Amino acid sequence: MAALPQDPKDMLTLFRRQIREIFSHLASLEHPEGNGEGDYAPLMDMYESPDSLVVEIDLPGFAREDLSATVCCSLLVLEGVKRVDPPPQEGRFICLERRFGRFCRTIEIPPDVDRSGIRASLARGVLTVTMPKLSDSNGIVRSIPIE
Repeated sequence: MAALPQDPKDMLTLFRRQIREIFSHLASLEHPEGNGEGDYAPLMDMYESPDSLVVEIDLPGFAREDLSATVCCSLLVLEGVKRVDPPPQEGRFICLERRFGRFCRTIEIPPDVDRSGIRASLARGVLTVTMPKLSDSNGIVRSIPIE
């Protein structure tokens, strides 16, 4: 059994992951004969360096034109669609385990991120989004005098 995280934020992340796995499993039970189509749930890693926050998502088989990355208020929204490969001209599938379909991941952008400097790249099936931190984060939190 994995050790439980001590940080409440990490506990929430673990809880969300477990709920997502439960619903994914339940959906697969509803359509066991499925052809691999449906919501696609790519795996994601996020790490922080001294000067940026980086998100990496595994997206093998995705075309660059089928992906979008947008910033909406304080959210980074990553969306895409993995299209179904056409069936073979002759013959039939014996096994079809790859997943196809749409995905949408939203990530809250911390206040110390420079939104105008966010960059995304796709290489070797991995979408990398780099969010540079602001050099001066003193203006993020300020006191408001009460009159």
